[in-house]
Amino acid sequence: MFRVTTIAGRISACRSRLGLRALHSSKAGCGLLSSLLQTATSKDPITSQWFGQPAHATHPELVGKGETTPGISQNEYDQRRRRLAESLPDGSLAFAFSSQMHFVSPHVFHEFRQDSDLFYLTGWNEPESVAVIQKAPLAERGYTMTMFVRPKAPETELWEGPRSGLEAAVSVFGADEAWPICDFARHATRLVTDAHASGAGGWGVYADLDGEHGMTRSSQCDKLRHILQRAQAGSHVHRLTSLVQRARLIKSPAEIRLMREAGRVSGAAFTAVMRACRPGLSEATLQSTFEYASRQALVDAGSATADLSALTRPAYVPVFAAGEHALCMHYVLNNGPLRDGDLVLADAGAEYAAYASDITRTFPVSGRFSEPQRDLYSAVLNVQEQMIRLCHASSGYSLNEIHRSSTSALITELKQIGFHTSERDVETRLYPHHVAHYLGLDVHDTVDMARSQVLKPNMVVTIEPGLYVPYDDRFPKAFRGIGIRIEDNIVVGRSEAETENLSTSAPKSIADIERCMAR
Repeated sequence: MFRVTTIAGRISACRSRLGLRALHSSKAGCGLLSSLLQTATSKDPITSQWFGQPAHATHPELVGKGETTPGISQNEYDQRRRRLAESLPDGSLAFAFSSQMHFVSPHVFHEFRQDSDLFYLTGWNEPESVAVIQKAPLAERGYTMTMFVRPKAPETELWEGPRSGLEAAVSVFGADEAWPICDFARHATRLVTDAHASGAGGWGVYADLDGEHGMTRSSQCDKLRHILQRAQAGSHVHRLTSLVQRARLIKSPAEIRLMREAGRVSGAAFTAVMRACRPGLSEATLQSTFEYASRQALVDAGSATADLSALTRPAYVPVFAAGEHALCMHYVLNNGPLRDGDLVLADAGAEYAAYASDITRTFPVSGRFSEPQRDLYSAVLNVQEQMIRLCHASSGYSLNEIHRSSTSALITELKQIGFHTSERDVETRLYPHHVAHYLGLDVHDTVDMARSQVLKPNMVVTIEPGLYVPYDDRFPKAFRGIGIRIEDNIVVGRSEAETENLSTSAPKSIADIERCMAR
């Protein structure tokens, strides 16, 4: 049984430009590979057949034949990397880094979530990992991929859980070569030096070395930064995420199928929450009901032998805001009481096979809307349905233009129920957020992609107008203290007829909500 350091040392003795794919494809190489790597073909009785994530070999009920991750084929991941390579100058290198583990307290960690760009390109779901994609026009695929990952280490896995190892990086995830993560700096130095020395016109290093949007970067980023400084290659460094996000913005049919299921699961959970809601409960009870019902929806949907609940988890920290708590856009304490006569604003979504849903519904604690609540809800719902009808490529609209339309439409609706307010008050007090964002692997997906671009088929967006009436004499007294938001997940079509709402299973009309909550 080899420890990680022993594995790395033995691999170092037989490094070659053939890489692990060439070794794996030959009989001699296969035996050498097994003896060197302690991977899934080893003899260890406990960890030998473990992977760091579901694979077809271990979880055929979750990952189909020919798939790398649930619902996404090996070929689709390859095509994603090909398209990235085609967008790069010859000889360029793209470095995609994993997320880091985050800890609540010493030895107590948060659930790991992979960096979305790395996951999009590889499907790999472990920390301490780097994928390096190099454009190589003479290579069979037009690129080569080298992965740096944690090797199999049975003694460590007994404590920390399974790893996929180097061999799986090649045989399952499509790498041409795989090396221990501890060797990253040495190999990255060689890759950068060779690319720099080749003098290929326009070559570049594409990597995201600085944390943005509150995200911390992998420790390997600092190593690459120092390598680039020593190679005096700083002028050749470009951001990778802009290229990857551009690809992520347009969803494939397989991605839309996964997001459709995320919407179905969340819709079932919203239905369960509405049925459970009653005065005297806590916002926290509704949150736990949503999370349980999300998993249960994947038990009930499967066959007697296929429980798919392992594929879902909350896509984000949800909002369950009762009464005036709904005046806070992202109220997430979720610890207040549910009082008769109040509304609950619930902004929640399940993630399914790594793809997010993001749905908001507002409903009465008692199961029946009061007249002021009904009027304000109808105003928001009318605007939301108008904006959904604009979510198609032939409209020529961008998300920013839809937002401007939603503001104008809300002003019209508010006048009809007795509001006499300025456009400024609507934009700064009553409706201070944007109507839409992109959706996908992340809830706020592809955040660097401008909302000013015209909508294209197979983008997935949210449409979520809201009204939040503060305790202010400028607004009608009957509506003060009420917050309402309604949000759906929309696949942009070529025409209005081809637009798809992924969240229709969550009750939304007043009649459907009251029917769902009838006791």
